[in-house]
This record gives sequence, C-alpha cells and structure tokens, in this order.
Amino acid sequence: MADSRRPRKPFAPWDRRELPGLFDVEESARRIGHYKWIEMRLFEALGGWVATVPELDVKIKLGTHTYHHAWHAELFDKRLPELREMNPERVTIPPNHYLEEFVAALTEPQSADETIEKLVGVYRVLIPHKIAAYTFHLEATSQITDAPTIRSLKFILQDEFEDWREGEMLLQSLIRSPEDVERAARHQARLETLLVAAGGIAGPGTIGDPWAARAHDDGPDESEKEDPAGVVR
Repeated sequence: MADSRRPRKPFAPWDRRELPGLFDVEESARRIGHYKWIEMRLFEALGGWVATVPELDVKIKLGTHTYHHAWHAELFDKRLPELREMNPERVTIPPNHYLEEFVAALTEPQSADETIEKLVGVYRVLIPHKIAAYTFHLEATSQITDAPTIRSLKFILQDEFEDWREGEMLLQSLIRSPEDVERAARHQARLETLLVAAGGIAGPGTIGDPWAARAHDDGPDESEKEDPAGVVR
C-alpha cells in the first residue's frame, strides 16, 4: 500500500510536464488582452476590405477569415474574467504605440489595385507573428491552471494555419511579374520593421522572457520613439 503521507508529484512518472507555467495570472491576462485587441483590429480590416477588393476569390476568403478573427476575439474576451480581470476592456489594448503604427500601416492600402499589399500585410507578416506568439504561449503556460486558454489557443491556431495557407496561395496567384515581387517585398519589409520595433503582438517578450515585457511597462524613452526600427527589447 502506498504511503499516504509521502508527497506525490502532480503527474504520472512518465509525464514530463511541470505544474507551474511561465506566466502568472497577471501576465496571462495582459497577453490575452493584447491578443484580443489585435484580433479585433484584424476583424475590422478584413471586413472593410471584403467590400472593396475586386477579385471574387479573394473577397470570399476574406469574408470567411473575418469571421475567424471575430470568434478568436470572443474566445479571448470570455477568458479574461476567469483570469480575475473583471473589466476586459482595461487590458484590451495594444502593448505599445509601435503596434498601433503597425496596424495603421497594415490597414493603409485601401484602393482596389492594392490587393497584393493587403494580403502581404495579413498573410506574410501578421498571421505568422500571431502563430509564433500563440505557440509560445501554448508551450509556456501552465498545463493545469491555464488549461482553458490552451484549449482556445489550439482551436485558434488551427484557423491561423489554414488561413495562412489560403492567403499565401492567393498571393502566389496574384504575384506574376518582377514588379509585383518588388511591391510585395517592399511592403513586407516595412511592416516587419514596425512589428519588430513593437516586440511582437504582445510587446517585448512576446516569444521570450515575459519579465522583459514588465520591465518595459514604463514605456520607451524619447530616443526610442525617434527610431521606429530600433530594438526596444
């Protein structure tokens, strides 16, 4: 008979997981608030483009993906009160002004002949960064206490991977000349620069040390604000 006084590990001997995750409740809520914010911005961008892009196949896919991002925002919104955040709007914010600049540049292409720029921003820049951030969160958070977040992230990542694949296929069907390649590369580089300056969709530490983000909470100094391509992590 097992000795009931002897402490037992939380998992079976063959299970190598650790009970504590990398994030405490405050850090989890902060990140999920940022995720919700970017999902809402993407929902708004794609929804606006559905009415204006001339390519019917692109229009149909954007309509489907718009729904995905609205649902992702809803999942994150429902999780926040469970993380002791009773006012979800308090943390539904961008991590810093660099990410706001990134979203402004992402949504800047509006004319009917800028479909390549629209798709590059979403499917070659933002969604790959979202996949990285959500995967890092999935692997770093507590497997026990944050199980509801893990379940939501797995559903969301399934959408993200499928949407990324479809968006990339649309792009490849539209990029047909050296000039198109140059347009796509130039816009991608511009957006990547802004997103690197932001530190990722959850700010500095998005796919690294969460304490780096907290150290940055006081905001960048003035010299950093003057250099949008500077490393602020």
